[in-house]
Formats: sequence, structure tokens, C-alpha cells
Amino acid sequence: MKRYVGLLGVIVATAGLAVVGTLGGAYLADRTVTRQPDPTAAVTGGTGRPSTGSGNADPGPSASSGRSASSGPSASPSKPQPAPRTYRLDRPIYEQASLSVTLVSAETSGGKLRLNIRYRNDSRVAWPVSCPTVDVDLVSSHLTLSDGRTVRPERTWCATTRAGQSFSIGPGEQINSWAVYPVVPEAASSFELSWYDFPTLDVRLG
Repeated sequence: MKRYVGLLGVIVATAGLAVVGTLGGAYLADRTVTRQPDPTAAVTGGTGRPSTGSGNADPGPSASSGRSASSGPSASPSKPQPAPRTYRLDRPIYEQASLSVTLVSAETSGGKLRLNIRYRNDSRVAWPVSCPTVDVDLVSSHLTLSDGRTVRPERTWCATTRAGQSFSIGPGEQINSWAVYPVVPEAASSFELSWYDFPTLDVRLG
């Protein structure tokens, strides 16, 4: 989800604090720049920053190798998937003026990593927010793994439920966002979460 939180304008009036935010893209620095989707794959090696979709834990279509089944050796049996796990994290991504964005938990299942993000408004006025379009949203966050690979989400809350919409988080209310990435970081290894235009967060599971 885009955020305009960095543009937090403190308007001194009877209503108190007025804030403009976005649950998703990175239009904050320069709203005249149009963000285009990166045509590369969801997972890349090195320091490149590719793109693709966002995420529920549904497996996506498998990639085709372009060869028939008879043209190579028979496929080896797939490795058994580890049991699903949930990690309680409660790591703050952003906190300012009674507005907060928190990485609440991580879930691993079927080779996917789902990150659950909470946007909470504890101010006395509504927090105007918006979601970018699907193409923009799916290139607006990523993971950087310990081996240098960059991983974009397959599906996100914004792309799935509110793509291209503007709305508000009322006083005392919260929105539970999420993104699913087609990777499970190795046990005890750390990775970086770049969640839209918020500061990068270092995360470790287990």
C-alpha cells in the first residue's frame, strides 16, 4: 500500500493533526514521476531489483523450461516442504504523530513467505490513504536475502482488495495489510524488508 505519511502535514486547527498517507507506493519524494513495472522475474540474484506480483500463499503457475519432458533426464522427486510456521515479530516499520506501521508476523508455508503489516491510526482525525494500481503495487516492495537476491511479492493486500482506491483509516482504527513472497529465507538468516517508501527493516526469523 502506498503512503503519504512522509508528507505528514501538521495543521493546527480545532481538529488537531491532519495527515495524508498512502498504504503502498513510493510517490512521496516526487509525485510527478510515474512508476513503471519492472519486467524482470520475481527472484533475481545479485543486487538487481526486479519485479512481479504480490502475494497470497496460492502457488502461481510454474515456469516453463521450453523443453519437452522427453528431452532431458527425468525430474527428481521434490523435497518435502517444511511444516508451516508463524513467527510473531511486532517490529515497528514507522511511527510518527500517532500513526504507526508494524510488521506484526511472518508465516511460512509451501515455499512462500507471508508478511502481515498493520497500519494503525491513534490520532484524533482520519488518516487519508490510498493504494496504487496493481502494476505499481507489485513493484513497490521487496525482500533482499542474505545471498543478495531480490524478491518481489506475488500478491499484496492492496493489489487484491483496493487497487487504485483512496480511502481513510479512522481515529482508533487499523488496517491489516499483507504481502506474499515466493521464497522462504533460510533458518536463522536475516533479510531486509523494503516496504514501499518506509525505512528498510532488518528481519530475522527464529
